Amino acid sequence: MPNRAEPDRALLGELLACHATPGDEGDVRDVLERRWRRARWPLRRLGDFAVLATAPRPADPDAPLLLVCAHMDSPGFAVHAVPRANPRRHPRFPVWPLTELGGPAFPGATADGRLRCGAGLVPVTLRKIGGIGVGGGEAEETNSSIVCSATADADPQMLALVRPGDRVCFAAPPVAEGDRITAPFLDNRLGCWIVAELPRLAARWRARFRIVVAATSAEEFTGHGAAVLAHHLRPDLTIVLDATYANPEQHVAPGGGPVLTLSDRSVLIAPARRDALADAFARAGIPLQTEVYNYSGTDARAFPLQGVFTPVLPLLIATTGNHTPQEGADLRDAVTLLRAIRLLAETGHTVGCGQLASLDVKR
Repeated sequence: MPNRAEPDRALLGELLACHATPGDEGDVRDVLERRWRRARWPLRRLGDFAVLATAPRPADPDAPLLLVCAHMDSPGFAVHAVPRANPRRHPRFPVWPLTELGGPAFPGATADGRLRCGAGLVPVTLRKIGGIGVGGGEAEETNSSIVCSATADADPQMLALVRPGDRVCFAAPPVAEGDRITAPFLDNRLGCWIVAELPRLAARWRARFRIVVAATSAEEFTGHGAAVLAHHLRPDLTIVLDATYANPEQHVAPGGGPVLTLSDRSVLIAPARRDALADAFARAGIPLQTEVYNYSGTDARAFPLQGVFTPVLPLLIATTGNHTPQEGADLRDAVTLLRAIRLLAETGHTVGCGQLASLDVKR
């Protein structure tokens, strides 16, 4: 029987089954909205860029605003071109060159995928190439390094409906062994899993904040979703959920608890705030890992760029095989991360250098 005090693992399976690439995240958004409606949190869409839900009946309507957000997309591909019609040749299985969106990667020469066109999902095989011509049996030049072709069981009538811009994602079933899981899209369906379940679980919290959960589009490519969200919401404290790299040198590993990003291309956390968070987590018995980079990044970048000067905390889940069909994670980290979010929601005024900067400013 599922533990109702923890996130529902069946829901994670539902999220992992979604087809969601940068700018085409409707499947994930629909799952989140259903879950939030069930918790009776009012919903709001910011166009196609973000969706959010607000805790009803806050104890203090003037309390500061806590935003917990995750991005809905995972790396994928867009159809770059459709083979030209050739009256002399009618290949049953055309080959489509692809444009990468968000840095997807796969080991070996091929990988299973799913192409979504106007008629539905087409099973495809992704293949690495070396500047060869593709398409319709003719030697057409392409700059693409990856192409895809329909598998033998694909419906030929659907293939004629493929258009440039149609999206392709990996196709690999999740494999779970105890608390460990291997699957594509853990970056960032793990974060979506948390924001999906937070409204249900937060009913037991004594939050000092008004809480908003949100999900953004296109974090892996453009980052526009978080920029729109930051501009419209302007929270007092932001927690950005995402996946990150396991790193033996920095002692970051799945199962070690949430990972606080101290620096990357999107965020810089001062040592004083790092120490305050580490102390608060230690007192609560919550493990905390940290990482330091000068590349990569998360949706945290959007908030200061939109003039939001309040604290942004990237709290991530360590994974292996990032952006591949075989990402790996420990699901206990999601449970621990929810404990950390609850701690911040209930005692958030203690996590910075004294007061959070936003609490001293009346907007």
